[in-house]
Amino acid sequence: MSAMMSTTMSGARLAPVPHRRRAPVPAGTNAPRVVRTVRVRAATTETEVPLGRQIEDALLSAFPPNTVDRVRDSLRFTLADGVHRVNHEGKGVQEASSYIAGLTATPYWDVHGGSFPWMVELEKNFEIIRDELEAGLANPDLERLGNSVWVAAVRDDAEGYGPDWRTLVLQDRGEWEPTNCALFPKTAALVKAANAPSVEVFFAKQAPKTGIKPHTDFTNFIMTSHLGLDVPPAPQSWMKVGEETQYWENGKGMCADTSFIHSTHNESETQDRYVLIIRFWHPELTDHERNGVQFLFDAFDDLSPGGLAAATAKARERLKLYDGSQTGADVANDFKASVRAKVNAGTGLGADLTLGDAPAATPAATPAPAKAPKASKAAKGVAAMIAESKAASDDAAGGKKTKKNKRNKRKGAGGGEGLGLLAKGMK
Repeated sequence: MSAMMSTTMSGARLAPVPHRRRAPVPAGTNAPRVVRTVRVRAATTETEVPLGRQIEDALLSAFPPNTVDRVRDSLRFTLADGVHRVNHEGKGVQEASSYIAGLTATPYWDVHGGSFPWMVELEKNFEIIRDELEAGLANPDLERLGNSVWVAAVRDDAEGYGPDWRTLVLQDRGEWEPTNCALFPKTAALVKAANAPSVEVFFAKQAPKTGIKPHTDFTNFIMTSHLGLDVPPAPQSWMKVGEETQYWENGKGMCADTSFIHSTHNESETQDRYVLIIRFWHPELTDHERNGVQFLFDAFDDLSPGGLAAATAKARERLKLYDGSQTGADVANDFKASVRAKVNAGTGLGADLTLGDAPAATPAATPAPAKAPKASKAAKGVAAMIAESKAASDDAAGGKKTKKNKRNKRKGAGGGEGLGLLAKGMK
């Protein structure tokens, strides 16, 4: 939180307050559980409504009562310049300015513990992703055809990433990047078919003898997963989250809470490290809460009255796609059945794509209402989505790019932004 929120929809001028950078809390210290510095300025006249209040009112109006209370509290916490800073005994230091209360906090989660079936499926198909990445790397026109290919981090703490950190973004804050997805259609299709609850998807490259300094992503409701694609053998490349270190392996996934202080290093003398990174919703968020945070992402993208109205309309459209009662754990329980239904409704997975053994037969699902938005797209199998993506690649192959994604341009790659960093532009 770099500044005080003083903007109002009546046109009051932005009044920034210099940001005071907070150093991470050393693991051996007794840090306070929560540090809050309230610096929200009131409106200057009785007729002005602070922008933060207008965003909150729009959030609450778009959802059923009491379904996004934790998201509302997170917004208030962010705009009050709050920081949740905890030294978890035996786990390490967690620091988040974009914080939703009540979520389990642990540095690493068990990929095969039942909460991440989508990662298990990506592990099974990692060779397809790896081969597509290798083909892309061999394409001399990749940087010309793609959108911000292998760019460095540009966020405020980018110095922690170092000059050799490079990413290629496929999805940013829920929005798929069409140009890059057309260049990597199988990867995009696999992530979608696996029902990964993704917020960001990107390839990440780490050069030999480089590392990322200890830092936090400042967000506890978005977690981070890595799928090893082409990595140096252990113990040459690793990621330390909190007090726990894990080593990348080809074809193996890891899921981490990167609101804990974390760092990485590639100790190889000669080999680059390539992984597919997916930032995803914490599995304990409800669908309403995910939608609510996505609403805030959309609202912060355009803080005008029209932008706020558009964000509200998009949230209400998303409401039609679910009933709000499922959590991430519920989705995990019926994952394979849902994917099989998609495949059967489309053209099938094809010989080179697998999803493991078919589940036991279940009664046919009731078809989705005809008016549900995007229902036809959700019913497509992997092969159908790949075909759709390849059709879009025709323009890319001819050198024709889509309009630059303004989110990628502002954020850079691999930014891990939560509400705190997004709110900088309106405070």
